[in-house]
Amino acid sequence: MIGSVVATWIFQCNPDIFDVDKLLNEGVSVFLFAAKQNAKRMQDGDRFYLWRSQGKGKSVAGVVAKGVLLDRPKVREDDSAGRKYWRDPKNATAQTSRVSVRIDEVANKKGVLQRAWMLDDPILSDLLILKMASGSNYLLEEPHLGRIDSLWENTGVNWSRSQSLAALHVYQYTYGGSLSLRAGQPIPETATLIGRTVKGFYNKVLNFRHIDPRDQRAGFSGAGEVDREVWAEFFDPEANEIRTEALEGEYQRLWGGSSRESRRQEQGKADAAGSGAGSDYQYRPGPAPRIEGYSVIPIQHERWFVYVLALNNKKALKVGYSHAPKSRLSAYNRTIMPEVTGLSWNLAFTHEVPSVKVAELTEQKTLNQFAGKQLPSNGEILMGVDVVEIQLAIIKNSGDAVDEVSAGRGVTEIGEPWRSFI
Repeated sequence: MIGSVVATWIFQCNPDIFDVDKLLNEGVSVFLFAAKQNAKRMQDGDRFYLWRSQGKGKSVAGVVAKGVLLDRPKVREDDSAGRKYWRDPKNATAQTSRVSVRIDEVANKKGVLQRAWMLDDPILSDLLILKMASGSNYLLEEPHLGRIDSLWENTGVNWSRSQSLAALHVYQYTYGGSLSLRAGQPIPETATLIGRTVKGFYNKVLNFRHIDPRDQRAGFSGAGEVDREVWAEFFDPEANEIRTEALEGEYQRLWGGSSRESRRQEQGKADAAGSGAGSDYQYRPGPAPRIEGYSVIPIQHERWFVYVLALNNKKALKVGYSHAPKSRLSAYNRTIMPEVTGLSWNLAFTHEVPSVKVAELTEQKTLNQFAGKQLPSNGEILMGVDVVEIQLAIIKNSGDAVDEVSAGRGVTEIGEPWRSFI
């Protein structure tokens, strides 16, 4: 505890030195753990996450358990139940700083918070243990703490109706285009909001592509019964379209609350009640999404535009690209609810370019040019920039992009065959 505040730590264990897997499998809950860094700051009652490093056996690195500190660190040999799990007995008899801990929760195989996921996470990618992996003890603070807590709560468990609905919301928002895992885009932003991994949320969005009879692209099989019930709730088979207004309203009710607690209350009510009051809906979790044979096929369009949206209070601009800028305008205005906030986006500028690659590269060049003006929560939104400056930059950058794409340089494919958000 720091002052009167409970601190949370990451305690790292190397399986080549201490057989943490055997300890957890055998149900040992109370033992001594090395306190080499920050020992003076640790207090009885602090929380910790147990991080297993990869080791020579190529274990899946990441968070495998959660627990609490039972005392303050002090110099002592290991006389606890964990003594026998040291690979070298000398490590148990050494007089070194150790703290007594109790394991309260252990992840199942699917519940491990994997290091590989965190490397690409919009919040956790700069976690200290990822940058300096040689330590034993790391203080966990916001925003990393909230993200780890949320992932621990949701990873390895079935998707709720409210989480599935959030994935459908992103699917509808990006319908007809490709998906991006770049920071600030809907997939990583919404994955963070609902406490799911970015890759897991991406898979869930593609579960809805697989269900959608309108989309000829494959998508991912593996949608659960809850996903199919959410789809049936909002898809109108006669009109052959998703009931966008109803979906948007339910999404805002569940996920648009002012605080995490208010959102949790609404989600709990919704997941218990199903699609509405008086419904006989019962929550029946389906399997987690899984990857099968799949490749993304980019949608082909004859015309592509780089565009600028301007907020009507003149405080923000959004740079993007699309084959249908007016559709993007409508989608963004639905998100900020003009009738409630009094704010709305206007289409301030469009510039046609010859291909989607040129469009994406132009957008990237322009945003990089004004990197110091980007909104931290959304890199496509700029503050304190005149729209004319952006227009001139787009025109110049599009010419450079045409040259680079023609020469075989420019946008590269990372992770997905197309990283664009359309």
